Amino acid sequence: TYSQRAETYYDRQIAKLYFHYQNILFKNNAVDFDDLLVYSVRLFLESPDILKIYQNRFRYILVDEYQDTNRPQYLFIKKLAEIHRNICVVGDDDQSIYTWRGADIRNILDFEVDYPDASVIRLEQNYRSTQVILDAGNAVIRNNFGRKEKKLWTDRIGGEKIRIKDCLDEVEEAWWIARTIQDLFQSGAYQYKNMAVLYRTNAQSRALEEGMRKATIPYM
Repeated sequence: TYSQRAETYYDRQIAKLYFHYQNILFKNNAVDFDDLLVYSVRLFLESPDILKIYQNRFRYILVDEYQDTNRPQYLFIKKLAEIHRNICVVGDDDQSIYTWRGADIRNILDFEVDYPDASVIRLEQNYRSTQVILDAGNAVIRNNFGRKEKKLWTDRIGGEKIRIKDCLDEVEEAWWIARTIQDLFQSGAYQYKNMAVLYRTNAQSRALEEGMRKATIPYM
């Protein structure tokens, strides 16, 4: 059983919950999103005749964000493409950030192992950022292990130098950002409407909003 294979107390409790959860789904003749993948792969592995129907229906396959695929998705795609081998995947191993939800970076790193006759096209020209930004990104990402070598470049030369500020927490960070915005506004270099703060997750907005309010900076 799942709980017997689990090594820690936490994992054993999760395994028990999962077992009951699956029973509830079964009793209600229901599946969740992950089950759609798992059961489809199982169907392909156990029913070659059904697999062949879908292999012939989908003769050309394109997969975007391939670096974020997990094991069931990998097996599903691999079985579909097994006959015609007309498969194109798009992805960037340097943008693989979803291992916490099961993404397996080996799927994209080993693509040429699965398809040794594949053509690899590197899209290294960047049209959005200046070379200063790209050089900084390259300097950081090249230290990663398990990645395909690439060199991003752009014809947008120049650009302002990057400044790095080390803050104790999100409160200090928000206050520093607010002061920086005030300084730029008071110097006459920018209007408030010409400045923007970029953040990764919505959870970060609360501290930033409080920082703007304390500094009496209008924001949208």
